[in-house]
Amino acid sequence: MEKKSIQQKQMGFMSKYDRFLRNFLKLNIAEKIILVNTIFFVLPLAVFIFFYLFKIPKLNIYYYFELLPNISDLLFRPWSLITYGFIHASFGHLFWNMILFYFFSSLFLNLFREDDLVVLFIIGIIVGGLFFVFSYSFFPVFGGLSSSLIGSSAGVISVVIFMCAYSPNSTIRIFFFNVKLIYVGIALVIFDLTQLPISNSGGHIAHLGGALIGFFAGFKMKSGENIFNYFKKNNLHKKFTSQKQKINKKNFENIKQQKIDHILDKINESGYDSLTNEEKRTLNEASKD
Repeated sequence: MEKKSIQQKQMGFMSKYDRFLRNFLKLNIAEKIILVNTIFFVLPLAVFIFFYLFKIPKLNIYYYFELLPNISDLLFRPWSLITYGFIHASFGHLFWNMILFYFFSSLFLNLFREDDLVVLFIIGIIVGGLFFVFSYSFFPVFGGLSSSLIGSSAGVISVVIFMCAYSPNSTIRIFFFNVKLIYVGIALVIFDLTQLPISNSGGHIAHLGGALIGFFAGFKMKSGENIFNYFKKNNLHKKFTSQKQKINKKNFENIKQQKIDHILDKINESGYDSLTNEEKRTLNEASKD
């Protein structure tokens, strides 16, 4: 009876998991990204609450995912260049990032493919992270300061500025006014610039990095060049296959030349009649090339 009860619980769990997976797959890519960010916000929060209730010493879970400002740390924790973009420490940070992302990703998906959005979002996170890391090594104002970076803002801003660069004269409704996208983009960039000397300087530098790649991608797309194709699996596979074919062809030619050299040496030593039928055929084909 107990064994049957365990089996029923397992089946019930699998049924819920299958239902969750089916519902997840029905979401568009923007909704999936929002859900993943939300999950990675809730899970650490649940762990913190559990530790608090049972008086367990706090464990800095964010440390394993956050981006640190030292290049040496990045070399030993390369995954943090992406994982930091899916971690948020406060509900407000998550909420406003996801609201902005949902709105502008909807505009994006009306014009472009879902995989383009993924590429842009991830590249925005990476470029923003690199701006953060290298700024701490380059600008004297950050000398001796300790900091870390979390949040998807750089990826979100890259999507926002992309749309502002690609379709600057399109308008959106903000409260009671129609505002051109170009003015939204300018306002966000000015805000980050003015906040640099005030608070969260590293975070605002990361935003500017995301904005820069978003502007570049939007400008190139407007001129007819889709830079996202350079980062897609199929395109990389084609380049790799083409390169592999060149290498294989070169290797084949080297092997063929070695065979011919061996046949010629054999003729010099023992004469043409000493060749096998296959060697004669190889020599005959080589003479036609």
